Amino acid sequence: MISHARFGKLRLAQFRPDAEIAHLGNWEFMDHIWVGEAVGFSEWLRLKKKPATLRSLAIDFSEFPKQAAAEVMRAIELPIRRGMEIVELQKLLGKPRREERFVKDRVSYEFVVAGPPKYNLSCTVLKKGGLTYLVVMAPLPRGRG
Repeated sequence: MISHARFGKLRLAQFRPDAEIAHLGNWEFMDHIWVGEAVGFSEWLRLKKKPATLRSLAIDFSEFPKQAAAEVMRAIELPIRRGMEIVELQKLLGKPRREERFVKDRVSYEFVVAGPPKYNLSCTVLKKGGLTYLVVMAPLPRGRG
C-alpha cells in the first residue's frame, strides 16, 4: 500500500465530480471528530485537528461507480475489488483479527495490514455478492481527536 504521506493527500474530488460530493463537518467516528467529503455512504475523512491529511476512506461498492472504485484501489495500491469473497481477501490480507455480524446477510472483517506502512481495513462481505463495503484507515492518535 502507499505511504501514509501519499494517502493523506488523496481527496474524493480526484475520483468523483464536485457536484456529487457532500461536505462533512464535526463528524463523529471512532472516538474522533472529523471533517471530510462523502458521496452516499462513501466517506473520506480527515481529523478536525489535522484537516489537511486524509486518515480514513470508505467505499460503498454498491453505490460507488465500478471504474472510480478501481481507480481508488490503484491509487492506494490495494488489489481489492467489489464482490471479492472472504477467502480471496484472506489470501491478500491474512487472517482477520476480528469478525462482526450486525445483519444476517453479511459479516464485517477487520484486518491489519502490517506494512510498512500500517493500515487498518474493515471489509463487509455479503453472503451472496461478496465485498460490498471497505474502510481503509491510517493509524489514529489515541483518545478523542
